[in-house]
Amino acid sequence: MLVEDDKDMSLSKPETDSIAIALDSLASGRVGIPPSAGKSISEAASVCLDERGHSSPTTMAISGKCTLSAIINWLPPSDQAKRWWNDDEYATEHGAYCIAALIVEKCGLEVVERSKKKTGFDFWLAPRDSEVDLFQGLTRLEVSGIREGDSTALEARVRQKIKQTKVSDGQLPAVIVVVEFGLPVARMVER
Repeated sequence: MLVEDDKDMSLSKPETDSIAIALDSLASGRVGIPPSAGKSISEAASVCLDERGHSSPTTMAISGKCTLSAIINWLPPSDQAKRWWNDDEYATEHGAYCIAALIVEKCGLEVVERSKKKTGFDFWLAPRDSEVDLFQGLTRLEVSGIREGDSTALEARVRQKIKQTKVSDGQLPAVIVVVEFGLPVARMVER
């Protein structure tokens, strides 16, 4: 296993083993996600799920730090949205941002800021509803998406992302979320 279960982690396990995630809820924005970006990345996630043959609601297995079943609800993408998100790699990356932001939110953290390039991670996380001071109580979040892959591809991507976050190692923990849209599944680890 990539993560020790008895380690003191900043993510908390939701009280239930099943959570509901509404992709379009990001359209209202969050501390570090403006409403326009939330709407956009939720649309990307819906395009990825739709393209893989899923319909709303869809169950997503989440493993790693928390073993959960997520019921994902989304609005079917319009033809216009499908044309806009036609670049599979770009849509998969942004769709994974959406799913990851909502998963970590269910575990007590929220995206508060995008990180700078070459830091080895994508976003800064803080405990939900907390005052955010520079680097105080923050966690790094690295996200990756796979349009369709098996468990071997998923674990390989997790290992790659763990290595990538070492660029910015210090005293702050890192959370890695890899989303695979084919099954769909997500793997979340903390280091």
